[in-house]
Amino acid sequence: MQNIAATQGTPTERLGAAVEGLVRAVRADLGILACLGADDVDLRALSGLTARHEEHAATVLRVTTGDQPFFDRLRAGATAVTTAARVYTPGRWHGAQFRARLVRHWGVREVVAVPVRGRVRTTAVLIGRDGLDFDEDELRLLTELQPVVSALVAILDLDSLPTPTARLVRLTEREDSILKLLSQGLTASRMARLAGCSPRTVHHHLASIYAKLDVGDRLSAVNRARELGLVDGDTLLLT
Repeated sequence: MQNIAATQGTPTERLGAAVEGLVRAVRADLGILACLGADDVDLRALSGLTARHEEHAATVLRVTTGDQPFFDRLRAGATAVTTAARVYTPGRWHGAQFRARLVRHWGVREVVAVPVRGRVRTTAVLIGRDGLDFDEDELRLLTELQPVVSALVAILDLDSLPTPTARLVRLTEREDSILKLLSQGLTASRMARLAGCSPRTVHHHLASIYAKLDVGDRLSAVNRARELGLVDGDTLLLT
């Protein structure tokens, strides 16, 4: 594994080979490079992507609401290798939106983060598998190999990486509630009364929602939300 850092190929190819080695070492199924922003995560599959995942490739945007403790821990600068189940606690993890996304789009139920140093964005390698959570011996092995992966990520030019396999964004609970009101065709004034805030605050939330959903207007936001299953498909935009 340590010899991978000295092998030939582009930095991305060498990182892919290293991640493939990690995946095999812990009997996992999938390796993903996660580049984190303030409220989004670019996810690039580096190992194990198969035909069963490619059926979802056209839907690059994934959305969750509320807290993301697994990624927030990484944003806060955590360096220890750990699993999502340990961060969430097993009970919360089994019902987490992020876990549902992993199952639906990548066919894995458990994931471990190997934090690495990125020059521009917080970065981690995620190793996933469809089976039991990773045990302490596997976490120790990944921790031993963490410096090798960190060294390879350090020489990556993130701007030159392939298009993300997926982009995971987070809506706040208030943004989620405003989006649902928007899908009912309500005016900003009406949404403000129902949400208990000012119309100006509603417009602030709408601007954030449009940016996260990568749209520019109300109709596009509602249509995108329907595509992503964020609002009821039977709701109608009336105004």
